[in-house]
Amino acid sequence: WAIQMYNTNIMMLTAFILVSVLALGLAYEWLQKGLEWTE
Repeated sequence: WAIQMYNTNIMMLTAFILVSVLALGLAYEWLQKGLEWTE
């Protein structure tokens, strides 16, 4: 069960990192568009 728990943690961590990267990408795009829009 220790290995299964470890794999679950790795999967959750990977999913969290992927979501974070996507969120940062969207935020960056949104900020760039926002800056362009204000000019």
